[in-house]
Amino acid sequence: MKQTPSLKAYGAVAGREMFLRPTVARIDLKNLRDNYRALRKKLPVIAVVKADAYGHGAVEIAKTLENLGVAMFAVALIEEGIELRSAGIKKPILIGGSIYPFENYVKVAEYKLIPTVASLDSAKALSHISSSPTKVHVEVDCGMNRTGVGLQNALAIIIKIATLSNISVDGIYTHFPSADSDRELTLTQMKRFRNLKYALLRAGIKPRFFHASNTAALRFAQTDFNLIRPGLGLYGLKPYPSYRGTKPVMSFATKIVYLRKIKKGETVSYGGCWKARKNSVIATIPAGYADGVRRELSGRGNVLIRGRRFRIAGRVCMDMTMIDVTELKNPCVGEDAVILGRQGANEISAEEIAGLCGTINYEICCGISKRVPRVYVN
Repeated sequence: MKQTPSLKAYGAVAGREMFLRPTVARIDLKNLRDNYRALRKKLPVIAVVKADAYGHGAVEIAKTLENLGVAMFAVALIEEGIELRSAGIKKPILIGGSIYPFENYVKVAEYKLIPTVASLDSAKALSHISSSPTKVHVEVDCGMNRTGVGLQNALAIIIKIATLSNISVDGIYTHFPSADSDRELTLTQMKRFRNLKYALLRAGIKPRFFHASNTAALRFAQTDFNLIRPGLGLYGLKPYPSYRGTKPVMSFATKIVYLRKIKKGETVSYGGCWKARKNSVIATIPAGYADGVRRELSGRGNVLIRGRRFRIAGRVCMDMTMIDVTELKNPCVGEDAVILGRQGANEISAEEIAGLCGTINYEICCGISKRVPRVYVN
């Protein structure tokens, strides 16, 4: 059992001058480009890059997609839009979240962002603050009951919004909350939104864009829309188990930094809840729940070493996790350990981790923290 630690310093990556720990999230830009091209075959794309592009790094993701001709970006917060503009992104950026307080519309105008209007009051506030025509997208609530103009009064309200000075209704959109699980509900919501579209057109309201479909909803016909709004699909994450067609963009890996032989009956990690059933070898990796290794994986999750699965031993710590590598021949400090992603013929997916943790794949990627450098490859 070789115990000769090594240290490798890497150069500037994702805005950091240097990182010395071997724990990194690798972002495969080739897979991102392939995923985008597959999605673009359906309709022009609004790329959802909120929450730091689901943990993948919004600036680098946006630069890659802008070079491919993406139609627009969607973020949740004004701050996220400002970050992209400050990094040199030129394409339109839609703020998907409701804006409050209304004084923040000043920042929206300053950075040439497109606000979502979800009520007549917010549209009036924007009209009052704006000194020139401002493009907006109006959100319609077709049944999620989160934000948006209620469907029952949407026609009348949107007509009023369109008459306000300094307001240009450039887009109308909705969101399908159950497209991954409830086909009939989604088709009903889609029909309601389609009916609203044609009622608006008859009333002389003719925005350039109608969009509704997240990745899960792309399995339904898109004939009444002219943009799609994928998030998960861009990053190769599955909205439902049978989803196919895109490839994972993120992997999360580190290296073994310590090895210890323990005797039968000895315990590992906090609380001593993991006990060796025989003389064992424990490997320590420098990644824990502060990095995104979910604590729910304690004693249950796996890590890939040499393409094989090895179980996490005991509780995941804040900065480190221990792995039972007893069955690994001649383990070495410095060996690669994959927490999320593929190694050889084996793979640990975000969906698998989410299943063990009782959550969704979005949260697994978003949960890989900022202290883990993003390394962009291909």
